[in-house]
Amino acid sequence: MPSPHPPRRQLSPRRRRFFIWLALLLALTPLLGLEIYVRATRPHLDLWALTGRSIGPSVLREWAFVDAFSAYRPKPGILAGEKSVNSHGMISTPELAVQKPAGVLRVLFLGGSATAGTGHTLPDALTWPWQTVELLRQRFPDRAIELMNGAVSGYSSFESYGRLWSRLRFFAPDIIVLSHGWNEMYYFDDADKALAWRTLPNGDWTFERVAEPYIVYQPLAVDWLIRPSQLLTYARVALSPRIEGEIGAAKPLASGYDTRSLDIWRFNLRLFAQAAQALDAELFVVKQPTLIVPDLPAELRQRARYEFHGFDHDTHVQAYADLYRVIDEAIPPDRVIDLTHLSGNPDLFFDHVHPTELGAAAIAEATAGVVANFLMIND
Repeated sequence: MPSPHPPRRQLSPRRRRFFIWLALLLALTPLLGLEIYVRATRPHLDLWALTGRSIGPSVLREWAFVDAFSAYRPKPGILAGEKSVNSHGMISTPELAVQKPAGVLRVLFLGGSATAGTGHTLPDALTWPWQTVELLRQRFPDRAIELMNGAVSGYSSFESYGRLWSRLRFFAPDIIVLSHGWNEMYYFDDADKALAWRTLPNGDWTFERVAEPYIVYQPLAVDWLIRPSQLLTYARVALSPRIEGEIGAAKPLASGYDTRSLDIWRFNLRLFAQAAQALDAELFVVKQPTLIVPDLPAELRQRARYEFHGFDHDTHVQAYADLYRVIDEAIPPDRVIDLTHLSGNPDLFFDHVHPTELGAAAIAEATAGVVANFLMIND
């Protein structure tokens, strides 16, 4: 019995290819539209520069201005999605007038990302300077106390000193809390780096050119497929954790450092002490707490980016010990905030130096205790 349905008409190979390409085109049209939109409305991202495969513009230009005296300072607004920067470029600091009101006590914090609450981002109120000032307000409810957080990611004592004497001195801080350590070690492999700090071989300093490749995101094998598309590059960046650091992992880590660097650190501390005296302010220097301690288990050492400085774990332990020793030699004992009892506790640190919420609270409590004792004795 013949079938009641007519036989299906077979498409020719040529028509079959046509419909396949048409289906692909229709499927890809929204993606093509998004690609055009991203390219028209967003800054171009060079995935090779972001993953350290090539030298590109400095990532600092995303959130900072070039500064004539401290290399760079944060742009006012919102940083890292949840960090405020006031109109004077102070991270996690409420707005305040340049002219200090009568009777106000201003506490200025100087340091790097561990003090600014960046690197591993902490909301404003969870940064340890913010919490320190809140604790001081609780202990001295009759005093008006204002916070100034002059710390910036990547700052060493060079940048902090430049910003203090050139910009922050006009706010007349009464107490200065200085916390440096990890970033200081960027010149510890070769003290001569300090002679051309932050500059290129030709003496220039700009966000548009950098001396070395800089890893922001870990390279992936699929980057070769992603790179041609800005849409995919933006998606890759949004889904990838930032690691932010100089290239150096391929180099063997040294088992020592240039001890001439300690003289630079010692002299910089003297400069801070003299600047504080000139400002009629009290200087406190923090012995920066760190995850890096002797006998740190191997699995915890994986958190530390030793390659940033080019020397190994044991050398970092020694470098920290030497930094602390210079602080003891240069700063009066009652002006030293010793936080080394917090070091080595994995619950307090995301990595080598950036505090967790628990770590920031512990740092704030210890810091507030030292400053409060000083205030009670000298009131």
